[in-house]
Amino acid sequence: MTATSNEGVIDEDRYCTHIRSERSRALDRDTFIFWSSAPSHLLIGLNQRLTRATISGLHRWMRIMAPSMPDAELRPAAVRKFDVLRYTVVPRADALTALDTSPLPSGDYGLFRVGDYERDFFGYAEPVALDREASFERYLQLSKKHPDSVTRLDLYTFPPSVEQSVRLRDNVCFITGAPPDAELDPSWIFPPTWAHLLDPWPGPEACDYEPFLTASNACMMRSDLLSLFHANAFGIDVDDDFRVVVFRDTGSVTLPSHVPKSQNSASAGPGERFLREHFRWCLLVNTLEGDITEDYDSNRVVRVMEGLGMCRGDIPLAPIDDERWDSLIGKELWEVLILDAFRDAVNAIDDDSTRC
Repeated sequence: MTATSNEGVIDEDRYCTHIRSERSRALDRDTFIFWSSAPSHLLIGLNQRLTRATISGLHRWMRIMAPSMPDAELRPAAVRKFDVLRYTVVPRADALTALDTSPLPSGDYGLFRVGDYERDFFGYAEPVALDREASFERYLQLSKKHPDSVTRLDLYTFPPSVEQSVRLRDNVCFITGAPPDAELDPSWIFPPTWAHLLDPWPGPEACDYEPFLTASNACMMRSDLLSLFHANAFGIDVDDDFRVVVFRDTGSVTLPSHVPKSQNSASAGPGERFLREHFRWCLLVNTLEGDITEDYDSNRVVRVMEGLGMCRGDIPLAPIDDERWDSLIGKELWEVLILDAFRDAVNAIDDDSTRC
């Protein structure tokens, strides 16, 4: 069998001992945190060439996303094959504590339960616990494409009094400190249009948008940063000294490591509450999920098995030069056949030895 250009072909993978999903490949992730079920599910993935994390920082980010997270230990883990395109993790080192401020090495990790807690807090046993979100920009695109009567797109427009307050307060870019001649525009931090997403159960009709229509939820920003900010490509980690955390490639746009000190004082820039909400949204958009089962669920695997003649005795097995064996699923299934044949051969040898 040889590699082809078909969808799902296994390419050389520099980073991991498991096959990355399309999402993880698109984000070029090199750090993976699995929940320690069997099979294990990928909870969080990072590209640390862009999104550098410390051990304590990752613990804090998980708490930001899941405030009610039960006690669990973060441990370096070995990823082992559990089934076709399914994996499980086993710990290979001591737990990494939330007090450790050293950089988090790239690699594979597991979150292992502490005590007898049986509910999966990231949503596999409780699907509503935590879900990956779309960016503000994506929500805006979808709402424009499929308009409805309840989404308040009009709230993207600044009330004149709020815009005036922001322009008077901020005479430079909040993110970079660039002066007014750098083409600055007012920007919402957490766009009021999407305030109902913070508590989705009542729905947009019942949402009180007024607390978001304030100068504390806005800043002046360099115009070339606006689309990136609203695509949640970067955010401000207030609790890491206003660090600018980059989640996606920003192209030719350069960003500082931190918001300038002059801009994060109590008298300058937006309120910390809204920056925290925006940063939490960045985490939900960019770090969650991306398990290989999102691309290859059980039904898809079984359909390929049936096509290759692996499920019924009256259908012959597909020949070795069938190009379907070169697909990602096909290579996995071929490995199963070889392992099964090996086990049968070993069992036959053992049976012969027993008879002797």
